[in-house]
Amino acid sequence: AYSSIVDNLHNKTLVVTLILSSPYTMRRESSLKLVGNDQFEGYAIDLIYEISKLLGFNYTLKLVPDGRYGSYNEDTKEWDGMMGELLQQRADLVVADLTITYDREQAVDFTMPFMNLGISILYRKPIKQPPNLFSFLSPLSLDVWIYMATAYLGVSVLLYILARFSPYEWENPHPCNSEAPDVFENKFSLNNSLWFTIGSLMQQGSDMAPKAVSTRIVAGMWWFFTLIMISSYTANLAAFLTVERMDSPIESAEDLAKQTKIKYGALRGGSTTAFFRVIFTETNINCIFKIY
Repeated sequence: AYSSIVDNLHNKTLVVTLILSSPYTMRRESSLKLVGNDQFEGYAIDLIYEISKLLGFNYTLKLVPDGRYGSYNEDTKEWDGMMGELLQQRADLVVADLTITYDREQAVDFTMPFMNLGISILYRKPIKQPPNLFSFLSPLSLDVWIYMATAYLGVSVLLYILARFSPYEWENPHPCNSEAPDVFENKFSLNNSLWFTIGSLMQQGSDMAPKAVSTRIVAGMWWFFTLIMISSYTANLAAFLTVERMDSPIESAEDLAKQTKIKYGALRGGSTTAFFRVIFTETNINCIFKIY
């Protein structure tokens, strides 16, 4: 079969249609006026040259008149671009960076691709905003800060109440003065309770220490809570300051379609245009994108 194909192509001249697309097909720069095949250069030109030497045929290079790759028109039931050149038998071969799609594959035959690529979205990296005055709050979410403030107030009030009811928290302020009146004081006033809990949260000591079992249990639970929270905050703060957070507003074609800030477009008659039209149809997204 291969030998018969070589025999059929031997010394035949094929019309090869091209589209200007760097680095595959480009016009050759020269001070002289170039005509014919000599006016083009690029990867596609080198590829068809090597194939012609291998199979022994001649070729004539011709640019596609409308400058399109090829898309199917549902109204006219015809292909345009290089696909139309092939199907209307104005060309024998296409040598270009023509993407293999399902619709195109149903109309013409493709060789093995010389390059495999996918559609990627390239956009400018968001400008990093300078840290503000309250950036130290960023390692923890707003809900966590609210819960911590609520726990702080709750534990302070609980310490104050338990200290009032426990006899072990009442003491004589003048134990060495036997003539002093028999009056007892409680160090865990509301202000001191708030100071004790905030000191624990800030890893600072206090001249007050709970004496009753109930107040010691509450203080111990609060100390354990502050240990966990301080460790979590320190770890998140270190990661927040050393590792730049990736802000990716666009992760898919749907994200691109739903936003209006970033402008985008596609080449008319190309596979990317067809891809976006299918995506917008399947996801029921109303979107207008510019076609070049």
